[in-house]
Amino acid sequence: MKKVSCKLFFSVMWRGICQSLGWFFGLFGYKRDGKFAKCVWGVFAVSAAIIMALLAGAGIYGLYEAISRKCYWDNDHEYDGGQYISRTIGYVSDYDWGNGYLVNKKTGEKILKGINWIAKPLDNDTLICFSKGTKRGYFNMKDGKVVIKPKYDHAWIFSDGVAAVEENGQIKFIDGTGKVVIDAGIGYDPLKDDYVFHGGYLVVTDDQHRYGLMDLSGKFVLEKEYDYIKVASNQKYWCVYKDDKCAVYNKELDEILPYIEGSVSLEYDAINVTMPDHTIRKYDYNGNIIDDFYVSDVLTLEYEKDEILYRSTTVDENGDEYAEPFVYSYHPKATAHLRAYTAGEDYQGLMTADGHVITMPLYENIEAIGYDTYLCTVSNDDKVVVNGKGEVVR
Repeated sequence: MKKVSCKLFFSVMWRGICQSLGWFFGLFGYKRDGKFAKCVWGVFAVSAAIIMALLAGAGIYGLYEAISRKCYWDNDHEYDGGQYISRTIGYVSDYDWGNGYLVNKKTGEKILKGINWIAKPLDNDTLICFSKGTKRGYFNMKDGKVVIKPKYDHAWIFSDGVAAVEENGQIKFIDGTGKVVIDAGIGYDPLKDDYVFHGGYLVVTDDQHRYGLMDLSGKFVLEKEYDYIKVASNQKYWCVYKDDKCAVYNKELDEILPYIEGSVSLEYDAINVTMPDHTIRKYDYNGNIIDDFYVSDVLTLEYEKDEILYRSTTVDENGDEYAEPFVYSYHPKATAHLRAYTAGEDYQGLMTADGHVITMPLYENIEAIGYDTYLCTVSNDDKVVVNGKGEVVR
């Protein structure tokens, strides 16, 4: 049997289409050389080009979708058990919005379909918030069964045994059965998204952006009179800010660090306070000071000497050889008398090589311009020259 090339096949098919169209239009007095014929063929050619472009675009888009689905969602694919929910349940998020589902990893059964997204709880809570269509509800992570049907426009994760839901513009807190257990008259703010208890307390704000702290009974243990409140990562300590000062409370809201000026950071094993003079103090979680002057780095400063030296080279910086040896001049560098140390917020100060502080960390940057003379950046491009005693040279 004679093989037919692709080019020959489409050429014959095209001729057949043209002859069929010619016969069809001939029934209505159509003539190939007339103006009407040229107009018809022009419209046909443009329409065919558009259709072919649309088909090509659809093909390219389909290929892109297939590649995107494979590359982007491969880690959550069903054969990998989906995103981990529990030893039995996995969540397979689909590339298309709203087609995610839960899968039983032991049986392969799809349990809950049509999921937009899920949000896992904190701590030991077992109910997972999920979105289905425009509503939100909760399912049990152990078996994937819906416990609270998706009926809320807005809902948040479970933490400390309760979860926030929005009903008629009000934030209420429900337990694991869907029963409202806290209704403190908190209005829903679309710009706020942290209606979640941490360590037994919830940070609440009012219209004046004042912060307070509410416990699980719905009682305000700290009234809404603070500039800002934040919890430590271990959820055992709280920072409260008021009038440019900060205090630290423990989980029982006992004051362990009185109000102090500065920026407070609650670390794993200590409280770091960056003071207004940019120094760093460290306290333990009983409020005792460990050290009042920490540095994060010490830099050796170099300056260019006045003498000029000459050096000859036969290659440039790219390794290419010069036609003739190239001679250039340079100033040799030497180590300055003082060192630059870095303290809080990356501010720098001057110190001796044996660790005696000459200046506080007042400058954004320090560079040596002589053996015992330093160019110090105060702010932006404002600089001063400082001598070895820490005095500004005028």
